[in-house]
Amino acid sequence: MVTRIITAVVALLLLIPLLVFGGMWGAGALFALICGFSVYEMLSCCGLLKKYYISVPSILFATLCALIPIIGYPHTLLIIGFCLAAVPFSLVCFLFVSVAAHKSIDPERLLMFFALALYITAGFASLSLIRSLYGLWSVALVLCVSWVTDTMAYFSGMLFGKRKLCPEISPKKTVAGAIGGTIFGTLAGVAVYWIAFGTPLWGIMALPLSVVSQFGDLSASVIKRRFGVKDYGKIFPGHGGVLDRFDSIIPVSIMTALILVAIDTFAWLL
Repeated sequence: MVTRIITAVVALLLLIPLLVFGGMWGAGALFALICGFSVYEMLSCCGLLKKYYISVPSILFATLCALIPIIGYPHTLLIIGFCLAAVPFSLVCFLFVSVAAHKSIDPERLLMFFALALYITAGFASLSLIRSLYGLWSVALVLCVSWVTDTMAYFSGMLFGKRKLCPEISPKKTVAGAIGGTIFGTLAGVAVYWIAFGTPLWGIMALPLSVVSQFGDLSASVIKRRFGVKDYGKIFPGHGGVLDRFDSIIPVSIMTALILVAIDTFAWLL
């Protein structure tokens, strides 16, 4: 418990100044770096890390894609076009590898990694996108909702949890923890919106984001069980790897980007 808390405090002390004072490029570089580490950990989880013709291009390409929204700002259409072109191009490359190296690599494992790497990259690219288009408050919304949900689910479950939520996936998670995490995660989102705009109205969007956050955490546990690993890494004492700390943030950032872009589009049509 103490190790977990100390690690979280130190990580926040390093993360927050870079996000606040590093500007758009500082935040983009941070997200790209975390994306590269996350793909690295997923390669290790899938048993593909030492297949360097897969791992090296995957890490480099994911890192670049996470930074594209910052590089391409403010040309949003150019960013979307690049992302749409990158997905089928990457799939073709992975399909080629699955044929060329079919004797040494399980195609199912390879294509599973492709889907997971795409998911990870989309998450951190979404963070870069909302930072460039909507500012620091949007990143604060994602981080606060995700981390408050996770933290309060932990403490709510520890204090009040009796009924298990998904024992076959994550034995320690409880129904009380999920409810507590959702309540406090939603309140955190409302608070961020209130501070940023002086009104809590649109902050209610934090409710589905908090639920999505918990599904992101559970899905990460499913993947770890599928590949027989306890944690994705060991870089954060008491927390595990980068992915163990950001697994809930990835889907929340994707959903936040979709919601904010949809709101903007709807407002423009009106």
